[in-house]
Amino acid sequence: MATLKDIAEIAGVSQGTVSRILSEDSTLSVSPDTRENVLKAARELGYKSVSQRHRDVKANKRDEKSNENSRKDVVIGIAQMFEMQQLQDDIYYMVLKNLVDTECFSKGWNTVPLFRDEAGKFVKNSNVKLDGIIAIGHFTIEEIESFEKYTTNIVFIDSSPDESKFYSIVPNYHMAVHIVLNYFEKMGYGRVTYAGAVNTFNAVKKLTMEPRFYYYKNSLMNRDLFDDDLVIPCEMNSRSSYEAMNEYIKVHKRPPEALFLSSDATASGVLQAIHENGFLVPKDCNIVTYNNTAFSEGSNPPLDSIEVYLQENVKEAALALTRLWNSEDLPKKTVIPCKLVVRGSVKKKENL
Repeated sequence: MATLKDIAEIAGVSQGTVSRILSEDSTLSVSPDTRENVLKAARELGYKSVSQRHRDVKANKRDEKSNENSRKDVVIGIAQMFEMQQLQDDIYYMVLKNLVDTECFSKGWNTVPLFRDEAGKFVKNSNVKLDGIIAIGHFTIEEIESFEKYTTNIVFIDSSPDESKFYSIVPNYHMAVHIVLNYFEKMGYGRVTYAGAVNTFNAVKKLTMEPRFYYYKNSLMNRDLFDDDLVIPCEMNSRSSYEAMNEYIKVHKRPPEALFLSSDATASGVLQAIHENGFLVPKDCNIVTYNNTAFSEGSNPPLDSIEVYLQENVKEAALALTRLWNSEDLPKKTVIPCKLVVRGSVKKKENL
């Protein structure tokens, strides 16, 4: 099956541009030739757009009896926390969005994207009535209010802005950090350095401590191992992580012995800085990342990473919508567990 990457390579544009053209994003400004090149490449590769795949699903189910997980003419709005440029820096949310689309298609549901207008409120480009909204990421109170103008059937993935009001699906950050620190300890490393965001936005986009850092810091404090010098603050992108790791190596003359990256999005920058300074992973620096996207799997070397089960997150979001349609008004917060995927970027410490 053709992918966005395949189409982007043929058309000579970014994957983000391909995604927006195939999603019929009316806010995208590209030349007619670029748009046609993308559509032509998609046709030649047999790629099916959102609307095409939905029509196929409907055609296959036209004579089938409806079941409890499918409704006719359902339309789901999809809202993203990040804008396209930010999605290209951190593919975690782009992957989530694509999985949401796929899950909806499998149930015969239409999806439409929601976009921020000039006032920062989320709007749609059609007059179609929404049966529900899946909101991916963190949103302000004002943004959430703009969702409620369309429907009260709203489910959040990766945030829980109001547990008395909305269904939400979130990862188990505490469990993830516990797994990482215990794994390093098992391999002989007590002092684990953290690289990534220290502060982030909470469920309603107010600045607060990043949950991965919160659990990391408190876990080390409980073991009497925390030290401010173990923290490498950086944004969750390769540019910022590259600069932060270079600075760390400049000061300490070597990379940290054990390193927990709060996001796969930081992996390429960290590895580049380590390699450019003449060090190797895992010989000189042992690394575990979080998210287990293509960034960690395709790194050189491949990195141990926390798997957060994105597909299960999405399935739970779809299930939450069906509960809302069945008038199950008491909202539920679903916390998804995680596991460590080992690829060899942590070696057992010698001379214990």
